[in-house]
Amino acid sequence: MALLEMRDICKSFSGVYANDHISLTVEKGEIHALLGENGAGKTTLVNILYGIYTADEGQVLWKGSPVDFHSPADAIASGIGMVQQHFSLVRRMSVLDNVIMNLQGNSFFLDRKASSRRLMELADKYGMHVDPQAMVCDLSVGEQQRVEILKALYRDVELLILDEPTGVLTPQETEHFFRILRTLKAEGYGILIITHRMSEIMEISDRVSILRDGRKAAELTTADTDPAELARYMIGRNLKEAYDLDQVSSQDALLTLENVCLQGGGRVRPVNDVSLTVHKGEILGIAGVEGNGQKELAEIVAGVKRCSSGRITLDGKDITDLNARRSYEAGISYISDDRLRDSLVTDMDVQENLILKEFRNEPFSTHRRMHFKAITKNAEEKVETYKIKTSGKGSVKTPVRLMSGGNQQKLIIARELTDSTVLVVASQPTRGLDIGATEFVRECLVSQRNAGKGVLLISADLEEILELSDRIAVVFGGRIVGILDRKDATEQQIGLLMGGIRQKEVGA
Repeated sequence: MALLEMRDICKSFSGVYANDHISLTVEKGEIHALLGENGAGKTTLVNILYGIYTADEGQVLWKGSPVDFHSPADAIASGIGMVQQHFSLVRRMSVLDNVIMNLQGNSFFLDRKASSRRLMELADKYGMHVDPQAMVCDLSVGEQQRVEILKALYRDVELLILDEPTGVLTPQETEHFFRILRTLKAEGYGILIITHRMSEIMEISDRVSILRDGRKAAELTTADTDPAELARYMIGRNLKEAYDLDQVSSQDALLTLENVCLQGGGRVRPVNDVSLTVHKGEILGIAGVEGNGQKELAEIVAGVKRCSSGRITLDGKDITDLNARRSYEAGISYISDDRLRDSLVTDMDVQENLILKEFRNEPFSTHRRMHFKAITKNAEEKVETYKIKTSGKGSVKTPVRLMSGGNQQKLIIARELTDSTVLVVASQPTRGLDIGATEFVRECLVSQRNAGKGVLLISADLEEILELSDRIAVVFGGRIVGILDRKDATEQQIGLLMGGIRQKEVGA
């Protein structure tokens, strides 16, 4: 008898099927991977399982009996836990308080000493060592993830759903995390893992179900398949094996940062005495665990924030005090890590978003008069060039909020990568994208590099950094702790640097 069985699940939104008769089983002691492009239906399916959505048709069986969850609380009570990509911990509370929150109605009346002992026993059993009294805000990302898993195990779950669980972990943390999953599997837990990383699917899963356009395209035994076959089922074609990093003759400095600092609250410096250079025709990758100053560094270079000290030059010209608009006019394009907050106006349509930075200029306007034919023509050309899918056939008047994350990202790239661009600041440019959209974004960055432009690539995806970068700078605590040539860099070296070990100590 399967631990979980979902039979012919259907769910539609506004008449469009997100799930179209999808069936899925998870056995005890199995790690089952769920793979698919953005919009393929993965999130909808697990949200139905977790009680966030209700299926229009189909049936969910839990340990052989039909169930109908109306909320996550129902799912948890039955033994199903979920660790989402964005953690649900209360940062200003302790580890223990987060774990016991909402148990028996009010955690204040629980036996805190007994709860702490049980938490420590679970942590020791599965090698997830945390301090019950530590504040969540003081924990690393890897430690916070352990707390989320312990929180589920504390509630005696038997099935654990994990959504992109390694997206912000170092290689060492990922290795430790996989050891935990294997231990849980040996204990008889069922695990359903959603990930875009083929290498992780091949390493950790027993079976993989692939969704495409809301339907189940295939279910494969992992040991009997390979990444190429997974990709074909997922996107209908083979992925590129490598990116064409042409030899670029010029090694002239394009962007130079000298002792750049950004003062945060109190004595904290999110960016602390950073010096680095991006050359023309180079991708400089910035690797590091999130929260070590990468976002602030990107915002300083793009003019969103002004550094508190230091100097920044672009092609020999001082741009230290330029704001975001002046930086863009100087040739700096910015792909933010948060497209919805920083880069798009979601209630505007495609053609409006494509001219957000140029609407004052010809050919889109003269003397404050908008030229709508030019605006529409620009949008139609970019939708075709960048293969942006809209809700209607090529409709440039589609509201951006109705588009998938991958197509929203393509729209941003279509707007940012102009003929006048000399430097691209790309912060987590493929986060949350499926493998097809990820490949497209990476090809765009490589084409900019091969055209002699500079690219500052900030990514938590170490595979991406190693595939695309000419050189790799590693940040920890707001500082650059090492700079490596790609041909000399290893995941082990970078992982140690990401953990705060200096370059001379790892022999890099």
